[in-house]
Amino acid sequence: MKEFEQGKLMEVNGQDAWVIAGLGVVTADLPQGNDMCGVLRHNANKGCRTCTASRESLTNFSRDVPATSRYHHITDDQFKEIFDEPATTRQRRLCTEFGLRTRPSILDRLQEKGIYRHLKMCELFSQKGEDEFIKAWKNLEKPKKWSRLPNPISRNASFMMSDYLRLAMIMPFILNSFLESSSLKENESRSILRRIQESRINMAKNVIIACWVYVAKTMRIVFESKFTLDSYDELQKCLEEEMKILPKAYNYS
Repeated sequence: MKEFEQGKLMEVNGQDAWVIAGLGVVTADLPQGNDMCGVLRHNANKGCRTCTASRESLTNFSRDVPATSRYHHITDDQFKEIFDEPATTRQRRLCTEFGLRTRPSILDRLQEKGIYRHLKMCELFSQKGEDEFIKAWKNLEKPKKWSRLPNPISRNASFMMSDYLRLAMIMPFILNSFLESSSLKENESRSILRRIQESRINMAKNVIIACWVYVAKTMRIVFESKFTLDSYDELQKCLEEEMKILPKAYNYS
């Protein structure tokens, strides 16, 4: 799997293809699911793999869910604190306090790909662009039934799959509302123009927006509740267009 994350040349239908793959979804029962997340089992005081609520407060409907949720970047720091503790008794005390095992799961060595990789778009922004992006993201009206999205720039490490999907769907609207050439770092803008063999500076932002339009279209089709033959044809076209435009908008070398 680590090899596939970096990309691997394979023969597909008689043609050479560069295949990149990553771990997307894992299905497990309750005890095994906790083991795979590096969380203590469900009979522990903090044995929930999605929150840090104590066993006694799990049925408290007034509990602050965002404040007690487990976030990847926080869990990483807690694992490090446990690992750095030389005394075994202190290690066990920390495990009980955090509701974690002494070591993270082997699955943590794999990287998240897909939309998260595209979020590196934020690295293209100048400081002005980052400020404008956050302002546009906050001001965009979102469906009321959506849960609150974390900050896409400073908190993307804590995104769940549903957060990535929702961000992908609204990204074209966010970018279209503010993105200008001045929103991009000058060297990144020049790099995009070289890749698309263009000299008009406004074409860089057009390519980025167009890229996210295809990402959003692809995500919409992928998560449809049912598929028809037409759906597969539409998905194939979107994937082909996305494959063409991604190398133009982002440097994956």
